[in-house]
Amino acid sequence: VLLNFLDKIKALQKNPANVRNLCILAHVDHGKTTLADSLVASNGIISSRLAGKLRYLDSREDEQIRGITMKSSAISLHYKDYLINLIDSPGHVDFSSEVSTAVRLCDGAIVIVDAVEGVCPQTQAVLRQAWLENIRPVLVINKIDRLIMELKLTSQEAYTHLQKILEQVNAVTGSLFTSKVLEDRAVKEERAEEDKEEGDIKPAECPGSEQVYDWSAGLEDSDDSQLYFSPDQGNVVFASAIDGWGFSIQQFAQIHSQRMGIRAEVLLKTLWGDFYLNAKAKKIMKGAHAKGKKPLFVQLVLDNIWSLYDAVVTRRDKEKIEKMMMSLGVKVMTRDSRHSDPKVLLSAICSQWLPVSQAVLFMVCDKLPSPLDMTSERIERLMSVGARRFHSLPLQTQELKTGSWPDRDTLRDWQPFSRRKVGREMPNQEVQHRTSVSACLPPVPHLACCTMDSLYLLMGRELEELEEVPSGNVLGIGGLEECVLKSATLSTSPALPPFIPLNFEATPIVRVAIEPKHPSEMPKLVRGMRLLNQADPCAEVLIQETGEHVLVTAGEVHLQRCLDDLRERFAKIEISASKPIIPFRETVIRPPKVDMVNEDLGKQQKVAVIHQVKESDTLHLDPSGLVTLTTPNRQATVGVRAIPLPEEVTLLLEGSADLIRTLEQAGQAQREGRTLDMSTWTLDALMVLKSRLEVLLQGRKWRNAVDRIWAFGPRRYGPNILLNSVEGYQRPSVWHCLEREKGEKEGGAKAEASAIRDFDNSVVSGFQLATLSGPMCEEPLMGVCFSVERWDMNFPTQRTHLDSVTEKDSNSLDASVSESPGEAVGQQGASGKAGGAGETPSQAEGAMAGASHGRLVDCYGPFSGQLIAAVKEACRHAFQAKPQRLMAAMYTCEIMATAEVLGRVYGVLGKREGRVLQEEMKEGTEMFIIKAVLPVAESFGFADEIRKRTSGLASPQLVFSHWEVISSDPSWVPTTEEEYLHFGEKADSANQALKYMNGVRRRKGLYVEEKIVEHGEKQRTLSKNK
Repeated sequence: VLLNFLDKIKALQKNPANVRNLCILAHVDHGKTTLADSLVASNGIISSRLAGKLRYLDSREDEQIRGITMKSSAISLHYKDYLINLIDSPGHVDFSSEVSTAVRLCDGAIVIVDAVEGVCPQTQAVLRQAWLENIRPVLVINKIDRLIMELKLTSQEAYTHLQKILEQVNAVTGSLFTSKVLEDRAVKEERAEEDKEEGDIKPAECPGSEQVYDWSAGLEDSDDSQLYFSPDQGNVVFASAIDGWGFSIQQFAQIHSQRMGIRAEVLLKTLWGDFYLNAKAKKIMKGAHAKGKKPLFVQLVLDNIWSLYDAVVTRRDKEKIEKMMMSLGVKVMTRDSRHSDPKVLLSAICSQWLPVSQAVLFMVCDKLPSPLDMTSERIERLMSVGARRFHSLPLQTQELKTGSWPDRDTLRDWQPFSRRKVGREMPNQEVQHRTSVSACLPPVPHLACCTMDSLYLLMGRELEELEEVPSGNVLGIGGLEECVLKSATLSTSPALPPFIPLNFEATPIVRVAIEPKHPSEMPKLVRGMRLLNQADPCAEVLIQETGEHVLVTAGEVHLQRCLDDLRERFAKIEISASKPIIPFRETVIRPPKVDMVNEDLGKQQKVAVIHQVKESDTLHLDPSGLVTLTTPNRQATVGVRAIPLPEEVTLLLEGSADLIRTLEQAGQAQREGRTLDMSTWTLDALMVLKSRLEVLLQGRKWRNAVDRIWAFGPRRYGPNILLNSVEGYQRPSVWHCLEREKGEKEGGAKAEASAIRDFDNSVVSGFQLATLSGPMCEEPLMGVCFSVERWDMNFPTQRTHLDSVTEKDSNSLDASVSESPGEAVGQQGASGKAGGAGETPSQAEGAMAGASHGRLVDCYGPFSGQLIAAVKEACRHAFQAKPQRLMAAMYTCEIMATAEVLGRVYGVLGKREGRVLQEEMKEGTEMFIIKAVLPVAESFGFADEIRKRTSGLASPQLVFSHWEVISSDPSWVPTTEEEYLHFGEKADSANQALKYMNGVRRRKGLYVEEKIVEHGEKQRTLSKNK
C-alpha cells in the first residue's frame, strides 16, 4: 500500500499545475493539528477514528505532553488529481520563527480561527506574516460545536456571532491592504519628485501640474475584490475538526438546489447575507433582519446542525436520530450507535454527511494558487534584498517574473525544509549556496559550493528517499549541515541572488549558560550547540567574554525545547543550565524634582543624593557634573560629562544599528585609505537618520551635536554617543561618507581643516569599554551621551635617554605603535597644523612629538593604554555623578480570561511587578482581553502560575517589547524628614532595582554590599537542665 501511495505522489509531483503548497496558521489551541489529522486520515495514513486524538504531526514527545505544536511538520497528501504539500506550524508566540519558515515555503495558507475566541493576537501576527510573504490565505472557522455545547447559543445568535468573527478577520486584512496602498503611493510620489529634480519631467509636458493635486489616497483605484474572506466566494469553511465535520456554502447550495428547485448559482449568492425564503411566493427575498425573518443561512444550514446536536448529544433521542440518518443517507456501525459517549455517534454521522477533509481540500485546490501562478510581485520581492533592485539583476533572473522559466536549478533550503522553485533536483548534484546579508550592509553575498547527498519526501514523522524532485515541490535535503547556517539560497548558477531574509516576529531575549555535567564531554556540547544553531531559526548560540557557552531563546517554552533538543538529539549528553540570565541596561536620567514620598527636593539634598564620586589627586568633580581625570604619568587630562539622551533618540539609535554599523565600516575604510562603495539606498537612509537626529536633538546643550558625534557605542553601533566638545579640536565628522558625494574639492578642503589628533582612537576605545560595562552591575549602557569637554596632552619637551635611537628606528617604532593607518594620516595632519591659530600649547607639543610618541612608555605602561583607562574611568565617574537607573527588558503580555478569574489574573500580575495597560471585553463573548507589560526578570513561571490560579481559564502570550527605566534608585537612602517618617531609618522595604542589581552582581562575582548578620549575639538555651 505504501509503495502505491509513494508512486502516486511521485507521479503527481511531475505536474506542477496540480501541486498546492500550503501551511496551516492560527493562534495557539485553535485546532491546527486536529484539522491536519482529519486531512491525513482522508489519505488512509491514520484511522479516521483517531483523527483529532492522535495529533499525528506532533511527532515529538514534548509536543504530545504539552499539547501544543513546537516544530513545523510537513506531509504530502493527494486529493483527486492534486498533490497537497501540507505544513502544520506552531501557534505559540515563542515559535513564530517556525511560522516564518513555513510561510516562505508555501503559496497559500489555511488560517484557522476559533469560533468562540475569535481573532486573537497570534491570529493577527500570522495574517501579517502571510501578507508580508504575499501568499493567498483561506479561512476555516473552527470549533463551532463550542457555540452549541458551551455557549448554548441559538442558531440565530450563532449566525450573528460568525458574522462578527468574519468582520474581525477582514478588518485585519483590510488594514494591511490599506497600509500597503498608502506606502506604494508614497514611494510613487517620491520617485516622481526625484524625476522632477533630475529634469526628466518638463513643465511643458504636464501643464498645470503645480495647480492640480490628487488628494485621493489611491484606495479607490485599488482592486480588493479577491482580498476579503466571504463564504459566497468559496474561501471560508465552517467546521468542527474534533467532531469531524465541516462545510462550505457551495455544498449546501448544491444539496438544496435539487430539493427546492432553485438554481445553485442563486443559492450560492444568497445563502450568506440578509436574505430569507418567502414560503408562500417560493422566492428568496432581501431584508431578513428588517422583517424579523430567519436568514437563509440559519434556516437551511445552521438549524440542521443544531437539531442534529440536540437529538444526538443533548436528548439522545434514538427515534429522531434514526429518522435523520435515513434522510441524510448515512449508515453507522452498531458499536458506534451503542457507544456510551454520544460524541462517537455524532462524529460517525457527521464524518459521512459533511466530512471536513473534503470541504477543506476542495477549497484549497479551488482557491489557492499552484507554484506556476506565483505572482510577479512576490518574485520581485523575494530577490530584492535591501538596496538591490530587481531591474539591476541579470536578465535570466528577471525572466522569472514574466513566467518564462530559464533552464537552471534554483531552490531555497531551510533546516529541515526546502522548496524547489525552478528546474529538477538530483542527488549528488553540485550547487552554490548563498546566505542573505543584512539589508544595510553592502550587497556582497557569501558564496560556497556544496553537494547534496540525498533528497527526501517529508511524510510527517517519516522520511522517504527520492531519486529526483521536479520544480514546485517541498522536499528535504540531506548533506548540507556543513554548509548552511539556518537558511540559504541554493542554485546551480552563481548568478542567482540570495532571497530576502525571513521576517521574525519574536526576538530572542532569554539567555542561559550551558555546560556539560562531565567536563570531558565539552567537544560534544560544542558540536551539539552548533547543530542546534543550524536547526532552529530563532535560537542563538554565543560564547561570552567569560568563556561561558550561552544559549539565547525567544521565551520560556522555547528555552525548554532547545535544552531538550540538546540533551536528546544534538549533543546527546547530560547538560546543566544556569538560571536564566536576565539582561539589563544602565542609564542616567535628569535629576528628579521630587523625593520618594513625592515631596519637592531642595537643592542641597539633591546634590547630596546625586554626587557620590570620591575625589582624589588625579580625579576632580565639578559641581556641574564635569569629571576631570589625569593619566597616572600626568601627561594627559580628560574632562567628561554624562548627559541623558532623549528617549526618542535612544529608540532611533537602537533601531538603526545596521545603518550605524555600515557608517562605521565606511569610516574605517576611509581611514585605511580604501573606499567602500555604498548604494544610493544606504546613503539615503543615512541622510534620513542624520536629519532625524538633528530634529530630535534640539536645544541649547545639543547645538551642532549631530556634526560633533565622535563615535557610537558599545561595539561602535550601540545606543550611546561620544560627543566632541573639545575647544579647538575639529576632527572629521562620522558622517564624512555622506559629504564625499558633495564633490572632491569641498571634501579635500574639509580634510585639510579637520585632522585627527594623536591618540584619537584611544579616546574612542575608552568610551567603547565604558559603555560595554557600566559601573552599577557591569551591564551595557543605553541612552547616555558622554561629552568630552577637555583633552590636554602635555608631553615633556626634553629628550629622554631613548634619543640615541636613530631616526630610522624611530620611524619604524612609530609605525608599529600607531593604532591604524588612519591615525598615522591624522598625526601628519596634526604636525602640519601645530602652532596654528586656536592650537593649545600642549596640543602643539604633542604634534611636535608626533614622530616619537611611540616611545612614550614609562613605569605606568604605554601611554595609549593609560589614556584608554583614563577615558573609561572618566566616563564611569561622569555616569555616577548623575542620577543612575537600571533599565529592564519588558514583555507585552496579552491575556484572555473570563470575568470570574479576572481578579486572580490581576493578582498574579501585581505580584510580578506587571502593569495593566488596557482591559476590554471581546464583543459577542464573555472573554476579557487584558494588555499588560511585565518585566522579563519576573516572567519565569508566569504562564504556569496564571493557569494554576485560574484553573486553565486564562492563558498569556508574552512577546519582547522594549526597555523600560526602573523608577527607583538602587542606591537610594532616606535623606529628608518625610522619607525617614515614611520608610524608617533603615528603609528596609524591598527596593526592586537594588534587588535586580545585586542579583546581577552576585552572578558575575562582583562585590555585593549587604549585611549577612546584624546584631549577632550568643545563642541562649532556655530549656531547663535535667
